[in-house]
Amino acid sequence: MTIQQKNKVLVLGFLGMLVLGYFLAISETVALKNNYTRLKNSERLNANIPQRLKALEQKEVHYDSLLKHYQITETSLQNNLLQTIDRYAKDHTIKVLSFKEPHTFQEKDKNTYSYAFSVSGDFAGILGLAYQLEQRSKFGMIASLDFEKKTNYRNGSKSLEGHFILQLVQ
Repeated sequence: MTIQQKNKVLVLGFLGMLVLGYFLAISETVALKNNYTRLKNSERLNANIPQRLKALEQKEVHYDSLLKHYQITETSLQNNLLQTIDRYAKDHTIKVLSFKEPHTFQEKDKNTYSYAFSVSGDFAGILGLAYQLEQRSKFGMIASLDFEKKTNYRNGSKSLEGHFILQLVQ
C-alpha cells in the first residue's frame, strides 16, 4: 500500500468512526436533551395550575354575580332580552311596538342569533335603550338601529320609531 492509499483509508476510517460515534452516543444524548427540555416546559406549565384554578373560580363567582345583577336566569335569552326591554320601556316612557322571532345563522362552529324589535318614543329614550342593551346588559351587539319619523294623519301627531337588530354570537 502506498502512502496515499493509507491516508485515504485513514480519512475514510476517521469519518466512519465519527458517523458510528454519532449514532451510538451523540444521537442518544441529543434525544435525551430534547426530552428533558420538553419535560421541563411541561413542568413549568403545570406548576401554576393551582393559581390558574383559583383565578377561574374567581371568574366564575364574578360571572355569577353579573348574572344575578342583570337578573339573567335559566330562562331563554329571548325572554331575558324582552324583560330588559320592557323594564327600560316602563322607566323611560317608550313603547315596544314589535318583537320578532330570532333569526339564526350558523357559520362553521358559531351560531349567530339576530333579534329584531321596534320601539317608539323620544330620541334620547331609544338611544338610551341601545346603550342599555349593548353596554350595560351585554346582550350582544347592536347590528342595526334605524330611526323612522312617523306622522299620524288622523290627529296630526308625529312619533319616532327605532328598529333594532341585536346580534349575539355563540
